[in-house]
Amino acid sequence: MMELIRGDIVLINFNPAKGGEIGKLRPAIVLSDGDDNEILNTIIVIPLSTVIEKDALPYRFLITARDKLEKDCDACIYEVRALSKTRVKEKLSNISDTELEIIKNALCKIIT
Repeated sequence: MMELIRGDIVLINFNPAKGGEIGKLRPAIVLSDGDDNEILNTIIVIPLSTVIEKDALPYRFLITARDKLEKDCDACIYEVRALSKTRVKEKLSNISDTELEIIKNALCKIIT
């Protein structure tokens, strides 16, 4: 199993999806910490979508294309999920510390 670090962008199989959940094979940002990712069988992620919605913070945040992430995507912050590490297919890239801080602050706005 590959090492997973907070801020990594990884390709994940979100199927099967239920109701309005995000599904299919898509990139996601790892939110759980590296130590937790080593110990636990699950990781916490935020799915990415190529459907871009402008000015949608705190619910969505634009992640521009980089490395193996070939298209601009919105981080769907309101769709945060815990998933089995077996769903992770490959590492695509990572986000900057600044992007991670924006996402963490947006998530705090949503859940508090």
